[in-house]
Amino acid sequence: MRRTYKNFLIVSTIFLVFGGFYLYYSNEVKSEKIIPVAYGSSLVSSTSADTSAIASLGDKIISDISFLSSLVSLKKITIDTTLFTNKSFNSLRNNSVKLDPVSPGRQNPFAPIGSDGSNMSSVVSKVVTGQASQVLSTSATLNGTVNVTDGVTDGYFKYGTTKDLGITTAIVKQSLVGTFVKNVLGLTSKTTYFYKACAKINGGESCGEIVSFTTN
Repeated sequence: MRRTYKNFLIVSTIFLVFGGFYLYYSNEVKSEKIIPVAYGSSLVSSTSADTSAIASLGDKIISDISFLSSLVSLKKITIDTTLFTNKSFNSLRNNSVKLDPVSPGRQNPFAPIGSDGSNMSSVVSKVVTGQASQVLSTSATLNGTVNVTDGVTDGYFKYGTTKDLGITTAIVKQSLVGTFVKNVLGLTSKTTYFYKACAKINGGESCGEIVSFTTN
């Protein structure tokens, strides 16, 4: 009851204020004298522009009163809770995917995913043997990559005509991204060779898988 009475007072006050302005300007227009001004054969009232402005102001006042009345009536809006009992709403399911937390950053951004730093998978070697390149009849370039940066001291290759290998190259300098290459000479033409890339990491030897190539 008190809220209804309060709303009634607000609306009444708004009507009285805007109504007073409207009556004031309307009486002011009526009290003005119309002075004809001759322009050729026609007469134009000097107050015609003022009359249009007052009419426009009256329309704006009515529009403002209607808008304020709508704002007051918003307090009567109720929320329909039948949405939560709707069959379609209850059939909605959460299809979000849980993301497992991971440590930020990678020691070697160029290394394969999952083979870098302390999060390195046990099935991925710290050293990867690449395919041989520039294979000729008596020479070839061996390629390798180290996927870690801490504790790496030496990089080298082991190769031979059997999987037992047997020949170890000199130490090879690594690039900034962990790759290292070695050009081996004195090979036999039309012969299959096996080799693997190796490195000393924290005092121990780590090697990649054995790969093969055949000279021309």
